[in-house]
Amino acid sequence: MKRLKKTFIIGLVMVCAVVSMMFLESLGPKRAENAVIPEDPPAGITDAPATEKSREPVFPPPQDSDSALPDGDAEARTPLMATPHFAMEEYQCDCAGYCDGWPCVVEPELLEKIEALRCYFGRPVIITSGVRCEARNEEVGGVSWSFHKRGCAADLYCPGVGVGDLAAGAKDCGLNVLPYYSSGYIHVEI
Repeated sequence: MKRLKKTFIIGLVMVCAVVSMMFLESLGPKRAENAVIPEDPPAGITDAPATEKSREPVFPPPQDSDSALPDGDAEARTPLMATPHFAMEEYQCDCAGYCDGWPCVVEPELLEKIEALRCYFGRPVIITSGVRCEARNEEVGGVSWSFHKRGCAADLYCPGVGVGDLAAGAKDCGLNVLPYYSSGYIHVEI
């Protein structure tokens, strides 16, 4: 059992190192050969049954920011990838225009650990709240010392994975966790 745990930890450290290098590389000049394209899940793979009753939160549909772009402007719609499975826009403030969603400053350690969580379960993780501006934090009833305002926290869920299992996986990935069982999501922070 110790050998399995040691192997898992070494693998997790290697994933974090690769994700860190990719993130730092994405901060450099943009060239076509540096583009990160997220992998699609293999065909035929379906969601595995949850080990506990999964309650997925209901959120309003995202505002379609692409609708204002001309059809020929495909490059402008290509998201900046924070990690192989997450775009930076998934972390940006979702206020009603107080801060226009940027700057979206997220701690690289948080990005790495949420990516590790996604790999841990091998299925999509949905970020419902990442960075928040002061106005948005007050609007949602966040505390004045919220880690969201510093880019050190996110609220998320994983379809088909119960809150308890998701919280345990997040702890295994090195995140501090506050589960919201009745709402169907967890708050993670570094």
